[in-house]
Amino acid sequence: MKALFIVCALLCSPHVSHLYAQQAPTTTNFIDNNDVLIRHQQSTVTLLGKNQVQLTSKLAKDQLKETEGKKVRLRKAKQQREALSGEALAKLLRKSTVVFGIAYDCGYCPDVHIDAATGYIIDPSGIVVTNYHVVKSFTSMARKNLVMTIQTNAGKVLEVKSILSANQADDLCIVQVDSQGEELSSLALGQTAEQGAEVYVMGHPFGNFFHFAKGIVARNYTDYTDESKTSKRPLVDITADYAGGSSGGPIINNKGELIATVSSTKSLYYTPLEQKNLQMVLKITRPVSCLRDMIEFK
Repeated sequence: MKALFIVCALLCSPHVSHLYAQQAPTTTNFIDNNDVLIRHQQSTVTLLGKNQVQLTSKLAKDQLKETEGKKVRLRKAKQQREALSGEALAKLLRKSTVVFGIAYDCGYCPDVHIDAATGYIIDPSGIVVTNYHVVKSFTSMARKNLVMTIQTNAGKVLEVKSILSANQADDLCIVQVDSQGEELSSLALGQTAEQGAEVYVMGHPFGNFFHFAKGIVARNYTDYTDESKTSKRPLVDITADYAGGSSGGPIINNKGELIATVSSTKSLYYTPLEQKNLQMVLKITRPVSCLRDMIEFK
């Protein structure tokens, strides 16, 4: 199955001060994309200035291998018993969804650039889930990667300090961030949703931060994937929209429980060999059962 990984939206700003001057005054209920990006960049520059990066690209490469199949001990979060309104679900996701940033040096200018994907918090101590392919991109030697960070909805930028568990076959990775003693808002894990169930997703498609969309489960099925060519893996297609930059985003049910994680997309063409006449785009996600296999509840 050829699927398009929606790794990261490139957020490269050669002149941060120019962007900052152009931004409109922020309003409580409105998101300013430039403001989110600039805060992430400036906080990352401050972090790098301390010369104390806890997880380098080389160390991350080693930890991806060492933690493959390892289980993470986690406190079981309190479950929500009743269905919530769309507004309440969006608010819940905003609190627990993070911008997952990979900072790098392009080699052509003095600025620090950020590739932005998505992640979500599953434990208040700072345990975060994203895609395996997102973290793997940090280990690439094709460019000078500097540090991995997250940014919360409140604007706090925190460093990723270690990889706790990796699951390449199911495109999932659990990391620990340096929460600086702060308790973070986390999502409770639910069960895999049935076909037709309403679902809600949040991500950062091409730098449109904290985008919220609603859809349904289109199909639960198994198939070979780019990460698992010898054994079929469980997959869930949803109709809620997402795009590049949403990799690792949370998908919840109407009770606010996690039911899947954004992974990739697959474009279906009427003339596939020529990739012409696009008919539909499958939104391929990984069911929460895959994440549960990586966790041991206390």
